[in-house]
Amino acid sequence: MKIKDFKINVSQSEIDALNLKIDSTRWPDEVNDKHWTMGTSKEFLESALDYWRTDFSWSKHESKINEVGSYIFKSNTGLDIHFLHSKSKDSNAIPIIMTHGWPGSVQEFLKIIPVLNKGINGICFDVICPSMPGYGFSSKPKKNGINSKEIAKINHELMHELGYKKYVAQGGDWGATVSKWTADLFKEHCIGLHLNMILAFPPEGDDPYEGVSEEEKEGMQNFQKYQEKGSGYFAIQSTKPQTVAYGLTDSPAGLAGWIIEKFHAWTNDNENKLVIPLEEVLAIISLYWYSNSIASSMRLYYENGQAGFSFDYVEQPTGCALFDKEIVLPPRVWVEKIYNVKQWDKFSGGHFAALENPKNLATSIVNFCESAQIKDLIK
Repeated sequence: MKIKDFKINVSQSEIDALNLKIDSTRWPDEVNDKHWTMGTSKEFLESALDYWRTDFSWSKHESKINEVGSYIFKSNTGLDIHFLHSKSKDSNAIPIIMTHGWPGSVQEFLKIIPVLNKGINGICFDVICPSMPGYGFSSKPKKNGINSKEIAKINHELMHELGYKKYVAQGGDWGATVSKWTADLFKEHCIGLHLNMILAFPPEGDDPYEGVSEEEKEGMQNFQKYQEKGSGYFAIQSTKPQTVAYGLTDSPAGLAGWIIEKFHAWTNDNENKLVIPLEEVLAIISLYWYSNSIASSMRLYYENGQAGFSFDYVEQPTGCALFDKEIVLPPRVWVEKIYNVKQWDKFSGGHFAALENPKNLATSIVNFCESAQIKDLIK
């Protein structure tokens, strides 16, 4: 059997070991700055680790993952892929494979899965959420070459094994690049693409700002700000991920500080708090800790390089959900050079759409499937 049931079961001894690590944290000094200018606030992180140590219950979150439908798929690469699979009661449900990014996990989709299963306006979904290789409880690649393109091949193999001949691919962050590759490589099977982070660049030759609205120009400042003040992690993880991995793998404070800063900066970085509840962020951090996957997850940045991105034109209908705090917000005229855009939705919110705005993201997916007549394409 290529697919078997899989239940996450972190032992009490592993939880106790984490707590001992937290208790022995050696804290750095800090310039008195509550604006996160140089990174995660020490005051905030101290409070977060105290909550993680005393009030947080991993078993509750573990149960949520297991209850959705948790499985392991043995891919032809030899890698074991952990995935969630939740089927709708509607026999005409649309299969959708949703791929997470970094520093995310399949936990991002726990809120949106029941919404999509139940459906909106009579459009329901069978939802499949794989953990990418090197993430969570999927296998860690032991050799180079597992980039977004190769992950797309594994995702398609999974959908084929589950019996889905035609499906929609959805994603944000690295999940967007994986989903884009899926559309490129499997045109007869991936009959629709939906993205909540869209990568597109100005066309060569012509004035890149022709047809770009003032509102879109303002949105493009998000990426400029990110490049100037928030992309240091990208440079490290793309070049020397192993060097930083030693500290993040051994220190709960280091791991939490590294990840929490992204949940702060990529949602609303104007307050000394998180938009997404700390409980949910700690659940994701805990998954990285207990699966010992921070090193292998960061290597995807190194593996992708230039080969991880595709900017070939996507013929299949594409839906785009743009959240105003997202890192990149390309103008529609740029996006239409690469994607066959059938749906263009704008919402308030940030990078982690399925966590922060599950209903809006679900609505965008449904609207796209309606406008692109995906049900007719599935038949």
